[in-house]
Amino acid sequence: MEFLIGTLTFIVNLVDWLKMMVGNRRSEEVVDPNIEARPSTRALKRALLTALRCVDPDSEKRPKMSQVVRMLESEEYPIPREDRRHRRTQGGMDIESQKENSDTDRSDYPASRSGSRPT
Repeated sequence: MEFLIGTLTFIVNLVDWLKMMVGNRRSEEVVDPNIEARPSTRALKRALLTALRCVDPDSEKRPKMSQVVRMLESEEYPIPREDRRHRRTQGGMDIESQKENSDTDRSDYPASRSGSRPT
């Protein structure tokens, strides 16, 4: 995150500030003005959402580095959230394969917070 934002000595909690800025749709304002090549809005959004996932208070929800690479390279929104708990095996069977036919986690889709699901 600090790479995108630059040095912000006046900010007490960088993560909380970034969440507030993204939540208030002020993502463009978090980019370090000293960066010569400004990222596209889409690339910035992808980088910020990925960064926020990496600092999730629940360590089980943080992505592995291989997932971070895929998130940053992905062209899809929303970026699928892969919970580490789902990758563990239970009774010799991968939990991920047990869930293949279950519904997608609602937290992955912003629209689901209001009760609607993407089609």
